[in-house]
Amino acid sequence: MTTLNNAWPQNQVCGVTVTVNFDAESVDLHEVERENLFGRFSYGRYGMRAGVWRLLEVLRTRAIKATFFVPALDAENNASQVEAILNDGHEIAARGYAFEDHSQLGGHERETLQTAHDALKRITGIAPLGWRAPYGLLSPDTLGYLADLGYRYDSSFQDDDFPYVMRCASGREIVELPQFQFLDDSTLYGARHSHNRVLKIWKEEFDAIYDERGYVNLTLHARGDYGSGRAIRARIVGEFLDYVGARTGVMFLTSAEMAAGWKQQHPDAEPAPT
Repeated sequence: MTTLNNAWPQNQVCGVTVTVNFDAESVDLHEVERENLFGRFSYGRYGMRAGVWRLLEVLRTRAIKATFFVPALDAENNASQVEAILNDGHEIAARGYAFEDHSQLGGHERETLQTAHDALKRITGIAPLGWRAPYGLLSPDTLGYLADLGYRYDSSFQDDDFPYVMRCASGREIVELPQFQFLDDSTLYGARHSHNRVLKIWKEEFDAIYDERGYVNLTLHARGDYGSGRAIRARIVGEFLDYVGARTGVMFLTSAEMAAGWKQQHPDAEPAPT
């Protein structure tokens, strides 16, 4: 079991991953047809036209490498944004093909994961190593399918303060990088918290996690409705990252780096939930 004293390498206090859910048209297409992606259904388009570029600038200014979880359909439809993410040295991980509810795919789940995996590999030139569930929903078979495809980590659960390693039925292992809703911009902006309130909450959460030498998984969205792509919200992200980066012993890692380092230092695995 991870303790407060052995979580991180020597002289390190807190591990941080900055993640961005690249949720664009694939989200809105569950409500309307493609020809109706305008008006109130254009928030995903905003993320691609403006939001993602602002977040890239925030990260570039601070020399922080993030992980972008990308539905394959959105990668196909927004090639220039994907190229910019890769050119800045960020990681691209998977997030379904068209933002499917994987708990309801049944016998089509393996095929859907394979299709999305192949599409991202074709577009980026790199096979994705990580996955995050659309809607946070998985089936009992999802982790096993991911492990069979060569995925090294998942970031869909909310059940721990630290990463941990799971062993699937096949014997393959996958690292879980847990999230927390109050470090997710969509939770707070979806509830219409003010920008200053969001920054206050994030700082309070970080302070408590840092004091316990824990793991911070900041989850952002580029969308214009519940995301951080708007000018003031991107500024809030930058202020929070500056606050975190000013602390001694903070490690900013991509999700793939976090998963690999964690497994090397904490190789013991528990059975994956089924």
